Amino acid sequence: MLTLLEKVSLLQKAAVFREIRTESLGRVAAIAHETSFEPRHTLFRESENPDTLFYVLEGEVSEMQNGQERRKIGPHEVVGIMAVLAGNPYPASAVATQPVQALRIDQQDFYDIMAEDFEVTRGILKALVALATGGE
Repeated sequence: MLTLLEKVSLLQKAAVFREIRTESLGRVAAIAHETSFEPRHTLFRESENPDTLFYVLEGEVSEMQNGQERRKIGPHEVVGIMAVLAGNPYPASAVATQPVQALRIDQQDFYDIMAEDFEVTRGILKALVALATGGE
């Protein structure tokens, strides 16, 4: 089982969390729960409203749309962040393609932290803008 400090250190490796100060990221780490999936397990389905995002520790997840792979998500990447933030049906499914170890962050807990700690919200927004404009 990972300690809070280990979770913070791992989360800092994801582009979407990189801009969040360590103290604030500790709040996110506190709500992140370790989980695992076998190959072919569906984390969320296309056109559903996912209520969880996952930070991949080990393994690989494939994001699928209309039966076609859009992208692969591997260690130190997050799957489901856009779906959780949008709160709308997501146009893709996420399926484990090999055994996956991940940190699970539930939507409502994440929303609560974003509401309580503007540094988390600001960091997420900065990261999303950088990703949308071609940076990392």
